Amino acid sequence: MSRLGLAARALRLALNRAHADPTADYDAASSDYDTFFSPVMGKHSTAALDEVPVRPGDRVVELACGTGHLTAEIVRRLDGRGSVRAIDKSPGMLQVAKDKVGPLVELAPELDVSLTVDDMDAFIRRQPAASADLVVVGWAICYTKPARLLAEIERVLRPGGRVLVIETRADAHQALTQGLERVFADDPSLLTSLIRVALPKNAATVARWFTKAGLTVTGQRDGAQVIPAHTPAAVLEWVQRSGAAAGFKTAVDNGREQLVLDRVEAALADLLARTGTLEIQHTFVVVTGAKPAAARHGARTGEKAGAA
Repeated sequence: MSRLGLAARALRLALNRAHADPTADYDAASSDYDTFFSPVMGKHSTAALDEVPVRPGDRVVELACGTGHLTAEIVRRLDGRGSVRAIDKSPGMLQVAKDKVGPLVELAPELDVSLTVDDMDAFIRRQPAASADLVVVGWAICYTKPARLLAEIERVLRPGGRVLVIETRADAHQALTQGLERVFADDPSLLTSLIRVALPKNAATVARWFTKAGLTVTGQRDGAQVIPAHTPAAVLEWVQRSGAAAGFKTAVDNGREQLVLDRVEAALADLLARTGTLEIQHTFVVVTGAKPAAARHGARTGEKAGAA
């Protein structure tokens, strides 16, 4: 096994800007996402909304809405008043979201809701300053330069506006990622582009991103969820059909995807034989924040007058 060879391969790919695009994986997972990911991790997303919270009349922006699990919950909590601007880069995921959210919107005709295919960096840059009460980013800030995206979010939020980020941690699915690394180290030619993600080490890392962007951190916590897959084949099925392996399709040499999967499955089988268990954890972070409220002009004027 040559980690040096893998490092050299990764460096060449980085210099050539050969970066994997996760969109194809999410399109492929879109029909299964609500069968695999949402029932397991969706409860953590919904619970995180309680920490913001969502209020009737809010103007909400949701970046990378996926299949609309959170979008639907936001629409319910707006209770017929306010607006939602939800976007996702995957047409497959967004179509599922539209099918899910559409019937809810029909019951609330005064609620202004749009779901469109878009890139979250480009989309947030187009939004007017101080135009949103809440921005939500679920399981996707890792695909951007987080501090830069959060700086744009800070600009788009009105004073006192809130932001919620829930994201996978860098140590998630550790046995699986270690197995994949071993496969690529044994044969670096299997890797044709880099899966470029900025997964945080912990909630404190994301809190620092918030602070750098000028946001006040109002809450931060780490969490973990054991995925319901305890055999090598079940683990591989879960990560592929839940979107957890996003980027894999374009990162691996075309035509040798199954070879990589077979070798990773063998590595997981070896781990199971040695330890007697195969418990894969999806670790994650939840961080909430707010744009500092501007001091009221009248209060400043009154203070000056009183001082005079």
